Amino acid sequence: MAKKLKTSKARPEAVDQKIAPETPIGFTRVNFILFGVGAAMILLGFLFLSSPTFGGGFPFIHPLKGGVDGWLTMNAAPVLLVLGYCVVLPLAIIKR
Repeated sequence: MAKKLKTSKARPEAVDQKIAPETPIGFTRVNFILFGVGAAMILLGFLFLSSPTFGGGFPFIHPLKGGVDGWLTMNAAPVLLVLGYCVVLPLAIIKR
């Protein structure tokens, strides 16, 4: 008679370490969240950058609406774009 083999009930590595499984490109859920935040910051920066003079902008923000020389166009938009492109998106790619 053949011997019975003991079967081990090994759990997958992702369950043991309590981490989310990686996608084929190596991104986890945290990477996708950071990527989405970076994309939202860039989109918001470009929306702030489009001034009401050229048909864009935010007409519902009256105190901050100042056309080409407004606070959103001159200060907030460049900061959001630099943070989105140079900080958040690279962090989303590099984060392990």
